Amino acid sequence: MLPVLAAAPARAASEQHRDERWNPPSLIQRDQTEPLPSLQQLEARGARVGRILVKVYEVFDPGDPRENKALYRAANKLHYKSREWIVAEQLTFREGDLLQGQRLEESERLLRHRQYLYDAIVRVADYDAGTNVADIEAIVRDVWTLNPGIAYSNRGGKDRSNIEIEDSNLFGRGNKFKLNYARDVDRTTKRISWTDPNVLGSRWDLATEYRDLSDGSAKYLEIERPFYSLDSRWSVGGSFLDDERLQTRYDLGKPVDVLRVNSQVTDLHFGWSKGLIDGWTRRWLVGVRSDEQGFLAEPGEIAPDSLPLDHKLIYPWVGIEWVQDAFSKTYNLDQIGRTEDLSLGTTLRASLGYANEALGSSHDAWIFSTDLVSQREYRTGRIWSIAANADGRVEAGKLEDAAVYAEARHYWRLDRRQTFFAGISGALAHNLDPDRQLVLGGEEGLRGFPLRYQTGTTSALLTLEHRIYTDWYPFRLFHVGGAVFFDVGRTWGPTVGGEPSRGWLSDAGLGFRLGNSRSGLGSITHIDFSYALNAIPGKDRFQITVETKRSF
Repeated sequence: MLPVLAAAPARAASEQHRDERWNPPSLIQRDQTEPLPSLQQLEARGARVGRILVKVYEVFDPGDPRENKALYRAANKLHYKSREWIVAEQLTFREGDLLQGQRLEESERLLRHRQYLYDAIVRVADYDAGTNVADIEAIVRDVWTLNPGIAYSNRGGKDRSNIEIEDSNLFGRGNKFKLNYARDVDRTTKRISWTDPNVLGSRWDLATEYRDLSDGSAKYLEIERPFYSLDSRWSVGGSFLDDERLQTRYDLGKPVDVLRVNSQVTDLHFGWSKGLIDGWTRRWLVGVRSDEQGFLAEPGEIAPDSLPLDHKLIYPWVGIEWVQDAFSKTYNLDQIGRTEDLSLGTTLRASLGYANEALGSSHDAWIFSTDLVSQREYRTGRIWSIAANADGRVEAGKLEDAAVYAEARHYWRLDRRQTFFAGISGALAHNLDPDRQLVLGGEEGLRGFPLRYQTGTTSALLTLEHRIYTDWYPFRLFHVGGAVFFDVGRTWGPTVGGEPSRGWLSDAGLGFRLGNSRSGLGSITHIDFSYALNAIPGKDRFQITVETKRSF
């Protein structure tokens, strides 16, 4: 286990309330002279789940003198606390079930995964040896989920702005509503969306969204009863997407051609499993999908040299999924000031479908997709991970719209406040459809260069980063960190615009990180000062970029 999981020594008063050690008192007062049996002992005794006690802590802790201020108290009053029954619905066990430590740990992870919660603790609160029943407590802390405001960012020399109102825990019921107006390098978007992760208190999810685009529109609907836990036995669901927009292809950060793409995708699927066995879950999946795309030249825009053919693929598909139950809690790795659930196992997914003209397809094709993620802690504080995915089609014996992506990461925790990160990634594309393009630039990890700067059919990128996590917590709102970084990468192969490859490109810089610990956005603000070590025609080598991401 990582050293951050060790018991915390006594500290000065200024550090005793640090969120990384959030450990609220138990909801049950009991005789401490008789310690509770361990989870392993309770499982060996065949203990059952008794009462399930739930407590929701406010966004700001009135018991902390630094947060017992008028502004923080007002924020708590204006905030709808999560309903206790909403929290209880997320748990993967019920009263009377056989007590399993794995279910408690998994429930804790699921709760932390909810956007409207900062942290969660699920543990045994009391045990009655006479009845062999253990009471369980689920304790969570809310975050501020109503997020009206204006956002601005700059990446790769391109501005982005966003005006929105969002609540990821509407009236404390776990539903998410979002209304926003956004403008970026591609288009202006007006969006309204609604998500309900527990429809009518069930395990069903519902998500719906409508987007009015300056160059089209999009509608999306999904309803699913997912594999909500590793021991879930079945899943069923369906989704529908109707998307029309302009697709622009780039080279050297500049538009090359434009195509109007109309997409309609419908998918129905079912899955079953025998549950969690010997630390692994295996799931079988079947479904049927309709994928229809149409391509049109846009009046007034430069179209590709040859217009791709419309296609319609209707096909049944089968899939398999393996998930290893190997998780650990850590802190200050890809987040700042938040508990992170680190998967130290392997997940593999694969699917294969066959489209046939007899089913209404425009032509015959095999459609495949694979994903692999594996991560290990091979020495205390040193973690490696690999991820790879491949997808595409085989039509008339030829590979079409195929792409392979692979990435290796390494974390070396130097101490509680420092981690050295190294990542190397590569991609390979073959006969991509016009709505996809292999690019490398400021948005793809080459931070000192414009967006979508290099294109091609193959890419490689190396990132080295020294991360610093501080105890600075200004206004009890943001955890502050920093990074010194170096990136180097390039692409190979023919480009859309016919421009020759720029070869290896590199940049270096430093940045500040602001981890938002009180908001349901769960984002980290990146403020980077980068310098391109290669000349960029018509551009300044020095860039200041501001953006928000989900991780460090």
